[in-house]
Amino acid sequence: MILLIGGTSESLSVADLLTSRRLPFWLSVTTDYGQDLAEEHAEKVIETLFDDVTLTDFIQREQINIIIDASHPFAKVISTLALDVAKAQKIQYVRFERQSSLLTDKCVIRYETQEEVIDYLRAHEGNIYLSTGSKTAGDYADALGTQRLQVRILPTVAALEKVTNAGFEAHQIDAIRGPFSLALNVELLRRQNARYLITKDSGDRGGVEEKIKAAKQLDMTCLVINRPRVDYAHEVSSLSELERFITEVK
Repeated sequence: MILLIGGTSESLSVADLLTSRRLPFWLSVTTDYGQDLAEEHAEKVIETLFDDVTLTDFIQREQINIIIDASHPFAKVISTLALDVAKAQKIQYVRFERQSSLLTDKCVIRYETQEEVIDYLRAHEGNIYLSTGSKTAGDYADALGTQRLQVRILPTVAALEKVTNAGFEAHQIDAIRGPFSLALNVELLRRQNARYLITKDSGDRGGVEEKIKAAKQLDMTCLVINRPRVDYAHEVSSLSELERFITEVK
């Protein structure tokens, strides 16, 4: 049995591959929204926030022998947890990591941490467009105030509650589901008269290139947070590589 750790569009593609190959698997997600999407691609879906105990129990109970980690590139906590538990349980682990093909341009400034981005923005005036989601919106609001901020989030109750509790008003929230075209990115940024765009290096499927192209077109500065560094045991970046790995370890 395989445990597929989801949370990305790629994880749904992996689920389709496993289904087509008739390989039994569980797909794990952490939100109601994720579960709704997952149930269209997998028969066995579990919505949970694993910790060391619950993940170990699940692996033993369901007789998991392979973990495919297709979580978000910035979901360092679950990736590290899955690595450690897989090692302790002596089962296979493979990371399915979306490729980073981030555009290099003079409008792009890259940082390792969110705190570095905040320090930069403290020293520079102008409106800020947050495209890093609802989870971190409160951190920016606490550090910079909400007056300069516009945030893009998923149109879910949980996401709206987070940003509302952080002090964002309705006109400061773009609750919309991607993918986002270059034209739509340009329109959203122009409408807010934004000077800075904040994004994460979440790969092509995360729409980063369209964001950067839009920022460049509007002569904005794009502040990009690099991916966290994790020493994955095994890593693949395509479905064919993943299929080959599964075949070799089964």
